Parts: sequence; C-alpha cells; structure tokens
Amino acid sequence: MQGSDTAQKRSRSLPFTSSDESGVVSRFANPVPLVVLITAFGLFLRLVNLGARVAHQDEARVAYWMARYAENGIWFYRKIVHGPFFFHVNSTMFSLFGANDFIMRLVVALMGGCLPLAALLFRKRLRPSETVALAALFALNPLLLYYSRFLRNDVPLAMVMVFAFGFFVRFADTRKLRYVFAGVAFFALGFTMKENALLYAACWVGAGALIYDHRLFLRRVGNDGIAGAIPPGLRNWVRTNDSRAITTTIFMGVGVALLAVLEFLTVIVFFYAPRSQTRPGIGLWKSLSNPTTVPELIHTSTVGTWEKFISWSGHTDHAYLPYLGDSLQTLKVGGLALCLLAVVGFLVDRYSGDRPNDVVAFGFYWGVASVLGYPIVMDIKAGWAMVHAIVPLAFPAAVGLALVFRWGREGYERRDDVSLAAAVVLLLLVSAQVGATAYDTSYQNPQSPDNQFVQYAQSSSGEAKPLLHDLQRISRRNDGPDVMFFGEELYSPDESDHEVPPAGQGWFDRLPLAWYFEAADANVVSTNEPTDLRGAKPPIVVTLNNVSTCNSEDGTAEDIDQYMAGYEAYEFQRFAYDSGCTVSSMTIYVDKDEIDDRQ
Repeated sequence: MQGSDTAQKRSRSLPFTSSDESGVVSRFANPVPLVVLITAFGLFLRLVNLGARVAHQDEARVAYWMARYAENGIWFYRKIVHGPFFFHVNSTMFSLFGANDFIMRLVVALMGGCLPLAALLFRKRLRPSETVALAALFALNPLLLYYSRFLRNDVPLAMVMVFAFGFFVRFADTRKLRYVFAGVAFFALGFTMKENALLYAACWVGAGALIYDHRLFLRRVGNDGIAGAIPPGLRNWVRTNDSRAITTTIFMGVGVALLAVLEFLTVIVFFYAPRSQTRPGIGLWKSLSNPTTVPELIHTSTVGTWEKFISWSGHTDHAYLPYLGDSLQTLKVGGLALCLLAVVGFLVDRYSGDRPNDVVAFGFYWGVASVLGYPIVMDIKAGWAMVHAIVPLAFPAAVGLALVFRWGREGYERRDDVSLAAAVVLLLLVSAQVGATAYDTSYQNPQSPDNQFVQYAQSSSGEAKPLLHDLQRISRRNDGPDVMFFGEELYSPDESDHEVPPAGQGWFDRLPLAWYFEAADANVVSTNEPTDLRGAKPPIVVTLNNVSTCNSEDGTAEDIDQYMAGYEAYEFQRFAYDSGCTVSSMTIYVDKDEIDDRQ
C-alpha cells in the first residue's frame, strides 16, 4: 500500500480540502477526541434497552447451550452453532452476572460499539475529516446498530477483521512489528467466531490483487518493463544492500512469519480445544494434568477443526437473484446513504488527486465482492449477511461524507451560499434517513415482521417480556416440575438429550422459550398424551395452537383446554407468523394462583 503521506499529497490537488487545514476545522486536525466521543455515543446507543427485545430463535438456541456449557463444562466444535468465541466468553459472563437477554447480548454490543475506534488505525491514510466520518458511519449505521444488539457473530467478526486490517496497514506505514502480531491476533479471533472468516480472506486476496494491478497500470507508462512488477522500494533495497544484509533480513522475515503462524495456531488451539470436564475424552484443562494428550489435543483443535471448517460452504441450492434482491433491499433500508456515498467516494478518490488511496479502493472492492458473494452462500434470507458488506463500504463512504462536509465548509468561507446550502441539505438528508431508520428498526419496531432486518425466526410477541419474567419467577419458586410441554412436536423422550448441540427430539420447536426456562433453571418435562394433564400439573403448560394454515393431527391447545381449569391462557408467537405447518402461535397456560401471588 502507499506510504503515509498519500493523504497529504492528495489534499493539495483535490477540491474542497482547504478547510481541513485552516479556519474552525483546523481545531479538529487531531481526530482522536472526536472518534472517542463518537465511540462513547455508539456504545450508549447499543446498551440502552439492550435486553428489551424477545430473543430470536438463533439467539435462544446458542444462549441455551452457552448456559448449559457454563454448568457442565462440555464444549466441542459443531458448525450448527459456529465458532467457540462466544461460548467461552458468554458462559463466563453467565457465571459471573447471571443468564438473561441483556448479558447474552452485552459482549456483542461492546464489540460493535468499539468498532469506530478502528478508524484511528487508518488516520495516516485518511484526512482527519475522513477518519471522523468513518467512525461515525461505523457507530450510526442502522444495520450495524441493529445487529450489535443481537447475539450473532456477524458484527464481532466484522469488527475484529477491520481491526486486523487496520493493524496490517499500520505496519505498512510504520514497519513496527507489534502491529503485525496485533493484526494476527485479531485475524485469528475472526476464525474463532464464524466460518465465513474464510470469505474475508478471499475478499482480501481479491482486493489486494486489484490494488496491485493498479500499481502495475500506473508504472507501465515508465521504462521499467517487466521490472515494474517489483515494488520500487524493494528494488532499491536490493541494490543498496550486500548479500549478507539481504540474507539476514530474509531470515528475520522468516522468523517473524513463523512467530505469526505460531501465534495464530495458539489462538486457534485455545479456543477450539475440546472441553470435556464431565465426560471421557481429551480436553484443554485435562491436558494440564495429563500432558500425554497434548499432541492429540493439538491435532483435534487444528487439523480436525480445519476439516470441518472448510466443509462449510453455505447452501447454494437456491436461486441467486431472489437472495441478491433481498440483500439489496436490506442495503436500501439499512445503508442507502452509505452505499451512495461509497460510490461517490470511490470515484472521487480514483479520478482526483495524484493517485488513488489504496485503503479506499480496497474497501470498495471488498464491499462489492461481499454484496455479490453472500447471496450465493446464504442458507436463508437474512439481513445480518449484509453487515459484511456495509463495513468495508464505509471506507469509500467516509471519503464521500467528508467531501460533502468540506464542500459546505468551503462554501461558508468563500461566502458561496449555494454550495453551503447544498452541503447542509445533503448532510441533513443523510442524518435524517440514518436517524429515522435506526430508531424505527432498533427501538420502535425491533420485532415487527415489517422491519427489513427482522428474520422470520424472530418472535413477533413484542409485549411478551412481562409474561416471560413471570414464567421465570414462577419456575424459580416452584418445587418439582416447573414446565410441561405438550404435543408431538414439543415432546422429548429424554430431556438430557439437549445438554450439548445438536439437541434431541422436540427441543428446537420449543424455542425461544427453551432459553428463558433454562435461564431460570426450570425443571422441564413433556408429554404427548392429553390424559396426562387430567391430574396434578406443573404451574406452566405450553402447547402449540391449532391454526387454519395447517391440518396437522399433532396435539394442540384444543386437545387439553378441557383439562386446564384454574389456569390462565396466554398466546405467544415463537415466529413472526404462522406459515403452513410451521406454526408460530402457542398457548402458555399459567396457574392462576401463581399469577395472583406476584411479589
């Protein structure tokens, strides 16, 4: 990539740049205070009412197993729940602070809120105004805000990969080895979160190849010939050093590379090593007292994990265009302004100034590849995939946003009312669109099926939290069985089958309620025989409803309603809506004595 003086070179030839060097804006030449302030505001937005939304089924299933892991100490890699990072982190959080929706999402919110700090790693490649703009886009984008308040790996994965990219750029600018090792650590953490870390690596290789092609294109007008493929700095270094110095440097480079590989593998082994505290077999902590198992542990954590990891390839047995259309609709709702600014920023950067900024071009190529590539590997239509496109597109968008600001500042200093008014209007439109969308999607309607970010497995029972709190309170106070699930879909012959993923029969259809009962340490039983409810029953009984969209013969509320005298019936939606025989609506029966005995 280009040297650290690139931004200063371009600032002399791009229009609307003087305001970064003079006037009121010169007081903000150091972007650090503003970026820190933006980060603090972004953290506040992510933490306010963080536990208010009913858990999505994906959140509920992984949170359930995290809570089980906190109790039984059993973990081994299963792609169905992605990487181990949040299992190890959230199980510790649950042990320290208790299991609930706020704690479940807290680490995701903190990581998403800290993403704007990554902008500071690029401050030698970007103008101060562009650095601040990048931080603001990371903090305020509606899509990033929504999924920073959601227990999924997508925002944290994007966050650590942006930090890794930033540390590698800092190394290129400073040649300080600490940035290499910091970048490797964050890159390795990405691989402990989700399998699509592989797609980040692929996008980086492709974007890097295009950036290098830029270099060759710019040099072909000279007289270097094929030597133009070799960076000038490397050629000069070879010419000015003797063979001993070159050999020493090569050995040092190999040593650094080996240390970086060792660091990467250490992170992978620590996170992916099985935990089997209460079961036979190898385990990370067991190996401390039995070192002979270490080779097998390392093999399982690396080679064994890699064989499973690379078998993740998404699901391509669906039409591409409908998935692409849904992704573009998500970008329209959650990032229209950002995407338009990204195009503007990329074009202005590419065709103005001395030469294009590598970071800006890299982000644009990375983002476009993600927009076009994720619809291929997605198994369901879900807005969270576009997190991985919004984040890289923020780099060129920051150039576009900062350009509008400088345009307005330039108009103010030159008394050009037309330029000033146009810039103010554009900034107000962007702010209004982003603010209104963020408020609607994250706070006003976070569970509405009309919300583009809401995936079908999100419960539409927006006002169910008081009921869920009551169910947990009753479960904690009751002696004996606390909850009975009724019906063929909810019946489980052996409740112990759900200790580790994948769960046994009947469990998935209980989501997200299974998580709330687990968080309350409820004693759960089940039956598919209506006559089992004739006599004494637990204080809570849950069953599916008989709906018009399905003629299933499985047990429903109609089959047991006659036995539920003395119980209050509440309706709960486990999905967004009923769809064929995927029944969303459930009835939760609660003992009236328990309801009346609220404390």
